[in-house]
Amino acid sequence: MNKLNFLIASFVSLLIVSCADHDDPELAPIDTTKVKISAKVDERPDDKWMDVSEEMTISISDIEMSAPKGVVLRSISLIASNGNVRYTLDDKPYSGDPLEFKVPLSNKTGRLNFTLLGNLIQKNSRDAQIIIADNIQKIVFSEAPKFECEGWIYVSVKSKSTTGEEYNQSFEVRSSDHFTIAVPQEKLYWTPTSGTASTLEVSLGCGATAWSPNTTFDCKITNSAIGHSSGDKATLKITIPNTPGSLSDEKLQVYIESTYYGTWENVTIEPYKLINVFNVIETKQEQ
Repeated sequence: MNKLNFLIASFVSLLIVSCADHDDPELAPIDTTKVKISAKVDERPDDKWMDVSEEMTISISDIEMSAPKGVVLRSISLIASNGNVRYTLDDKPYSGDPLEFKVPLSNKTGRLNFTLLGNLIQKNSRDAQIIIADNIQKIVFSEAPKFECEGWIYVSVKSKSTTGEEYNQSFEVRSSDHFTIAVPQEKLYWTPTSGTASTLEVSLGCGATAWSPNTTFDCKITNSAIGHSSGDKATLKITIPNTPGSLSDEKLQVYIESTYYGTWENVTIEPYKLINVFNVIETKQEQ
């Protein structure tokens, strides 16, 4: 046998013996109760919900291990489970440097749980695994859930001129986009037929309708406020000059808190709260 063949045969023999040692059921397994591993684990993005078009990253760093002499952290595996199905996504050799796992979410839907396992080896012992991090949870939908909210205010205006003429007007205005509720000036301000009217007493009440157009989630409005913070009441009374622009000068906002709940794509979510904020502005009558 020439030298090259002898080296190849020796390597193969060593590999077989090494593998046999680690898999031999007669060998005692590594006592993982004596092994402790701590690490810093990060997930990006940290959104609770994602969709199949996205990719998440799980990184592990600052790894420290205390273990009996001879126990070596050979590699770290990323495990995923979805219901009763559990499978290995990746296994990376560990050399002391931080590790990063890229996880494309295509073909993965539902409630996923990720686990980082440390793979241990020791001479004359069977291989063992130890959990480094568990319960890294992510919900993956076929598409990103969409949420819509239409805010509205009910406006009541009262005024009296210097000659006793009264003005009463009530109307409702709904949001035209996701950010503003526009009050028409022609319904808010007035010019008496005689005398003058310097101020308006304005009563405002707010509310909204919210829904998810591409899911089966239910929704309810859990809080409405009008003023300058979400802690204000759902109604407001103010006195403003009978001059166009006065309501806009108040810089009022409508705050709508909505809560989504229910089941979609076989996943039941915990109540999910959103706050929509609408600026109350004025619009001039088109000429």
